[in-house]
Amino acid sequence: MPISEKGDFENPKKSPYSVERYESIWELEYMKKLEKDKTVRKWTKNHGIVIQYVTEAGNVRGYRPDFLVERIDGKKELHEVKGGQFLENPDTKRKHESAQNWCKRRSMTFVIVTKR
Repeated sequence: MPISEKGDFENPKKSPYSVERYESIWELEYMKKLEKDKTVRKWTKNHGIVIQYVTEAGNVRGYRPDFLVERIDGKKELHEVKGGQFLENPDTKRKHESAQNWCKRRSMTFVIVTKR
């Protein structure tokens, strides 16, 4: 389960920004992993992508995936770092389904990064 601790990841080499803000220790760990991954060219949390979805209650909301990742081969992906205990939540499922559809229309991939 991710620990909720916010902070700044400074001077990432694969991000276009000098600082990336993380919302949990798990996100920080994932940023470090993206930095080391030789198949990753660039990544950022500051992507500005907001995907509309409809909640179980029928409200329209905006979902902002955690990371935009570009691979060395040019493929782009959205990555969501999510605790496994939240994956069965109906609204989480709706967000992820909307993100998968959004990515599919743009020839991108949506990836859920989790630990159970």
